Amino acid sequence: MKMVELMKFARIPVELNKEGVREVAILTDTRREPEVAEALAAAAHEMDLEATIVTMVARPVHGMEPSDVMTQAVLGSQLMLFATSTGMAHTDCVRNALKQGKKYIGMPDITIDTLIDGAGAADYDEVGKITAAAAKAITDGSKVHIKSKFGTDLTFSIEGRKGFELAGVFKPGSIACFPDGEAPTAPVEGTANGTLVIDSSIHQIGRVNEPVTITVKDGFATKIEGGEAASTLMAILEKRGDKNSFNLGEFAIGTNPAARISHNVSEDKKRLGSIHIALGDNMTLGGHSPSATHIDGIMGSPSLWIDDQQLIDNGKLLFSY
Repeated sequence: MKMVELMKFARIPVELNKEGVREVAILTDTRREPEVAEALAAAAHEMDLEATIVTMVARPVHGMEPSDVMTQAVLGSQLMLFATSTGMAHTDCVRNALKQGKKYIGMPDITIDTLIDGAGAADYDEVGKITAAAAKAITDGSKVHIKSKFGTDLTFSIEGRKGFELAGVFKPGSIACFPDGEAPTAPVEGTANGTLVIDSSIHQIGRVNEPVTITVKDGFATKIEGGEAASTLMAILEKRGDKNSFNLGEFAIGTNPAARISHNVSEDKKRLGSIHIALGDNMTLGGHSPSATHIDGIMGSPSLWIDDQQLIDNGKLLFSY
């Protein structure tokens, strides 16, 4: 694909967030296609913004801090675009930059394909409306119950927790991603109990060959079962993680109608009517459990109740927006 064609899509996250911006830091790593960062930089330049690309050696796990050089780079910008192979939203680097007023756009696991098609080509006005409605339901709610045909039966509290609107546009006090489309929050620590079955995909692993069953007690995953994917997840958490890596750190509703079923978890979790649960750090989402890791697992067609009101039925939205 010619650079001019790729730039058409690379312009979108910059265009949505360019207000008040002069310096743009584009952060990438050795596992991403360099054309993506180059297209983002070219798009920023076309808008009369000053763009700098910083490349680091790829991190082995989502939620791990970036290099010190990359951390310093974001402090010199007003807009930071993390076009990296792993997510950085749940790091002190990003949290400290947000406190200083920097705009964060996370693009974990971004590829040329996900930039130009699927979730990246959505109508972001529509994504924004759906996300706002889902976030309001979370903010107004107190108890969550999730079920699925694969065996998920999980409850937890979200009382007092805010629902965030991740719809491609940065808002103070929050983050944004691209491609985007989710309404997340941090479950109240220690309240989650039941069975969580990941039937779609998992960060670091991709599509699962068989469902991964996670037993949850008092907010922590106590058992992970389900073949090769389960063994791989356990190995990642034990090698790269800490005690809070087993914390139920995030609950999020997918809100992007254009997102596809994909091996790319960062697109898969945006699918309209999907739900993802993360194990690990929840500080960026208003929680109190820091961790070295943050790993998402997606349920493709779940059913969801908040305070006994059903909002999703086997992946189909039941709420208006």
